[in-house]
Amino acid sequence: MKKKNNHSSLYKKPILTTKEAAKLLKVGVQTIKNYIYKGKLKSFKTPGGHHRILRSDLPTQIKDIFMEELKNGTEGIIKKEGAEVSPPDIHETYLVIIKALVKALEIRDAGKERHADFAVKCALKMAQQLNLTEEEKENLEFAALLKDIGKVEINEKILEKPDKLTEDEFSIIKEHPKIGERIVSEINFLQDTKPLIRHHQEMFNGRGYPDGLSGENIPLGARILAVAGAYQALISDRPYRKAFSKEDAISIIKQNSGTQFDPKLVDLFLSVV
Repeated sequence: MKKKNNHSSLYKKPILTTKEAAKLLKVGVQTIKNYIYKGKLKSFKTPGGHHRILRSDLPTQIKDIFMEELKNGTEGIIKKEGAEVSPPDIHETYLVIIKALVKALEIRDAGKERHADFAVKCALKMAQQLNLTEEEKENLEFAALLKDIGKVEINEKILEKPDKLTEDEFSIIKEHPKIGERIVSEINFLQDTKPLIRHHQEMFNGRGYPDGLSGENIPLGARILAVAGAYQALISDRPYRKAFSKEDAISIIKQNSGTQFDPKLVDLFLSVV
């Protein structure tokens, strides 16, 4: 029987084939090859003429490539066989690219599962209960996926540090919402995600960051992401701790209702989780 390729082991491989890079990012192999041929993605050749990619090169390069595509559009995104693409098709195409950006973050995290899809589903369930518009739900979906994109510019040694962060290191981490806002600021269709990305680390009592907003001064979408994102983080492994059980994570969310989180949204979260 053919041995199944261990997907998680790819995160630890220093050198990747084009097929392995495509598998990590959940894109087609030809997409990776096209980026190499166009000089957008660095690679080197083996004596046999096969392209190889340094895993450490992928996150930043992929971020730059995909953000350029989202900013400028591509033939595949804007047109299909000369005809304008319908809005649902554009949405789905953008979603594929954004999810690849999230996978780039996972590469930096050495394959630690981030449960990003769960955070998205949870946020959208809450949005449904709140009767948000389709446009608001779409913006929330994009923001839920991209809320931590700013970490792609944070030093990997800080992100992977197993010990307690110093004050200076934590101050650097606290910049990631503003970096994320800057990264998406040049993408027209992501303009409405900017306040959600910037403020997803704010706390209901005003002790969060980057701006110390409190209560309903924090955008509703950001307050939703604060709860869904915190749960996502709690049930994920971190360099300094193992993942909490779902029961313990829910208990922690409850304990921080009214301080870190909007208490009404905590109640809503508990009804959909």
